[in-house]
Amino acid sequence: MKKREKIERDFQNLLEIIENQRPGYIVAMDEGVSDEIIRDCIKIHPIPEGLMAIYSCVKGLSVSKLIEKFDYPTDFIPGCDLINIYEFDKIINLLKAVHRNPEPWAWQPDMIPFLVYCDVDYYCVRTLPSDQSVVFCSKENQWITICQNIEDFILIITECYKQNAYFLDDVYLQKNYDLEEKIILTFNPNYYSQNDLQPEA
Repeated sequence: MKKREKIERDFQNLLEIIENQRPGYIVAMDEGVSDEIIRDCIKIHPIPEGLMAIYSCVKGLSVSKLIEKFDYPTDFIPGCDLINIYEFDKIINLLKAVHRNPEPWAWQPDMIPFLVYCDVDYYCVRTLPSDQSVVFCSKENQWITICQNIEDFILIITECYKQNAYFLDDVYLQKNYDLEEKIILTFNPNYYSQNDLQPEA
C-alpha cells in the first residue's frame, strides 16, 4: 500500500470513529476535493502528503452541510474545528498580516494551519524540507510540537478517541489531558524535551 493510500485509510477510519460518537459528522465535513483544488486553495507549498490526504477525503467543517438535527459539537478534537479548504486564503492572509505586526505571534510563514482553536490559536503543519511536524501555535508567541508528521497526528487522535481521552459530556467534547499526553508520548517520546516541558511528578 502506498503512503498516501495508508494515510487516507487511517483518516477514514478516524472519521468513522467520530461518526459513531456523533452521527452526522461526516456529512458536516462534506466530500473531499481534487489535488488540483487543494493546491489552488493552499498557497503555502510544498503541501505535506498527509494534509493532501485529509482534504481529498473531506473539505472540512461545512456549516451549510450540518443536518437539521445535528445536536453534537462539530469539534474534530476538543475545542478545534477542521478548517474548510475554501477558508485557507482568508486565514493565512490574516496570519501573515499579524505576523508582520510587531506584536509577538508563534505562527511562521512555513506553517499551514489546519485546525482552529477558539478562533485564535491553530494546529499547523510545517513545510520545511527537514521538518513537517505538527505544532500547536498560540497568540502568546509559543508553539508546542505535538509529533513529527500528520500521519502520526491522525493516529494520535484515533487513539485518543479509542481510549476515551476525547469524550462527550452533555454539551461539549471534552478531553482527559493526562491520557492525551500519554498517548502523544507513545508516538513522540521526545515530546517533553522538544518543548522544554517537565513531566508531572
